Amino acid sequence: MAAFRAELQKAHRRHDLALCLLIPGIVVLWVGGLAPADPEELANGYSALLYSLPVIEAILMPVMMAVLASRLWDMEIKGNTAKLLYTLQSRRSLFAGKAVFGVLEVLLVTVLELTCVPVLGRVHGYTEAFPTGQLVYLFVCTLAVDTMLFFGEFLLMLWVGNPLPALCVGIVGALVGLFSAFMPPLASYFVPFGYYIPLSAYEVANWDKATHTVTYGTRSFNWGLLAFTLALGAVLFALAWRKVQDEEV
Repeated sequence: MAAFRAELQKAHRRHDLALCLLIPGIVVLWVGGLAPADPEELANGYSALLYSLPVIEAILMPVMMAVLASRLWDMEIKGNTAKLLYTLQSRRSLFAGKAVFGVLEVLLVTVLELTCVPVLGRVHGYTEAFPTGQLVYLFVCTLAVDTMLFFGEFLLMLWVGNPLPALCVGIVGALVGLFSAFMPPLASYFVPFGYYIPLSAYEVANWDKATHTVTYGTRSFNWGLLAFTLALGAVLFALAWRKVQDEEV
């Protein structure tokens, strides 16, 4: 708890809350601008929203997770103060405080981001039945991929000791993850940065060229890929903890 309170004080000075509010704000403005206005499209409003959200997440979240991870360790990089902290507190408490605080930040971003779904539905007057089960599944998948990417970027920060490579990897990962959506489904499984898209339960069932009307359908939940995402996140977490244990004072 002492380590967590210390991270909370650092986050207050870094204005992490503003960043956690900015990310969902960008997503809400983006998907809000894509909201259907035609009365006929309102019947597929939630489907269109839940279809576009994973695509937008694949563009934004790899970069945002890199920013959150780099800011979480930036004070320890400046002046190489991590070695000093290792002599003042246990490595376990230092790492646990940062890991718990980072996961809570990711959870806050995910909750605020997906809260926009019912809000936009009410604002724009969607006539489609609210897909509670689909939203819960999307929440679990988004949280799993966000956490996995967060610990991947956090591990890169520990290895390199510089936030710039982590940010560059996040930017490149966002581009590669988006391009993987246009590749065969099997190819997207080799791009963890874009797992938001293959984990999505919505797909385009029909597109009428004459009326430009899109009909969306659903597919089975991808439990296998979700389990792999959770396992990969756990491996990255373990590697980051191992790196902190092996750091020399």
